[in-house]
Amino acid sequence: MRVAKILLVFLAIGSTAAFILASQAKPRTTISSAAIQPAMNFAYVRLEGVLADHPILSEADGYLSFRLRDRGGEMRVQAYRAVVAELLRRKNIPAPGDQVAVEGTLRIRDDEATLTINAADELRITAPATRSIHLSELDAAAVGDVVSVTAQVRRSRDAGNSLRIIGLREDNATADLVMPLNSAVFGRPPDVQVGDWVRLEGSVAEFRGRKQLLALRAASTQLLPVARAFEIRPIAAMAKEAPAQWLAVSGMVRDIRGAAQSARIELQDDQGNSMPIQLFDLWHSLPFSRTLHVGDVLSAQGEWVEARNGRLELRPELVVDLQVR
Repeated sequence: MRVAKILLVFLAIGSTAAFILASQAKPRTTISSAAIQPAMNFAYVRLEGVLADHPILSEADGYLSFRLRDRGGEMRVQAYRAVVAELLRRKNIPAPGDQVAVEGTLRIRDDEATLTINAADELRITAPATRSIHLSELDAAAVGDVVSVTAQVRRSRDAGNSLRIIGLREDNATADLVMPLNSAVFGRPPDVQVGDWVRLEGSVAEFRGRKQLLALRAASTQLLPVARAFEIRPIAAMAKEAPAQWLAVSGMVRDIRGAAQSARIELQDDQGNSMPIQLFDLWHSLPFSRTLHVGDVLSAQGEWVEARNGRLELRPELVVDLQVR
C-alpha cells in the first residue's frame, strides 16, 4: 500500500513536470490573432505577421512594445527588462514593415489580448524587400509593403513630442510620411526643409482610410536631396488641362496686378499664348515681390483651379513654387 502511494506521488510530480515542459515547448504551428479566445489566457503561442507601426522602446524602463498585424487582425506584443536588454544587445528591434515571427505568453484582459516575449530567442525578424514606386501608386500598395519613392517635401509639422509628419508630393499625388521623434530605435530624424526633393523608403500604412508611409530607421532610410523638378507644361496646352491638377509652367511676365494681400500675374510664351497665376497671401512672402518686372522669365507650379469667373488659373502654395530665371 505504501509503495502504491509513493508511485502515485511520483506519477503526479511527473505529470506536473510534463505539463510545465509542454507549456514551455515551442509550438509547431502558428496561430492567427483572430483565433485567440479568452480561455487561452496564459497560453504559449506563436504568431507571424508584419510590424504595423513604429515600436515603442524605453531603454531606461526596459520596455518594448509593437503592434503585429496578421491576416486575423492586430495584436500588441511586449517585452520587459532582461529580454529588452538582450534584444538591444543583439540589435534585434523590429522596424515598420519587418516580417516578424514571435512566440510568448498570452495575457487577456477585458477581451483584449497581448503577447509577452519571455526570451530574446522568441523574436525573429526578416527585413522585407524594397520596391520602387511612384507616389501615385501608393494607394494600390498593400499595408506593410516597404517601398521607395521620390517626392518633394511640401510641409513639415510635429505632432506633439513623439511624431513628425512630412507632407510629400509627386505631380498630382500626395501622401504623408510619419517618423518618430526622440526614438532610440529610429535614430535622429533627417533634416529636410520644405521644397527639398527627397528619395526615401517607408512602410505602407493606413490612417483614417488614407495610405501613408512610415519612415524606417534613420540610418538606413536617410532622406536624400534629389535634383528634380515637376514637368513643365507648354502654356499653349494649359487650356486643355482639366482642373484640380498639379501643373508647372514657365514663361515671360506680361502683366502684374498687385493688391493689398495678393497679386495676379499673366505669363506669356513665344507664340503669344497667356495664362494667369493667382497669388494670395503668398505674394508678399516672395523675395522678388518688389523686384519682379514685366519681361522677366518666371517658372511656377501649383494647382490648376477654376476661378469664380469660370476661368482657369494656376495657384502656387509655397514660396518654392515660384522662381525667377
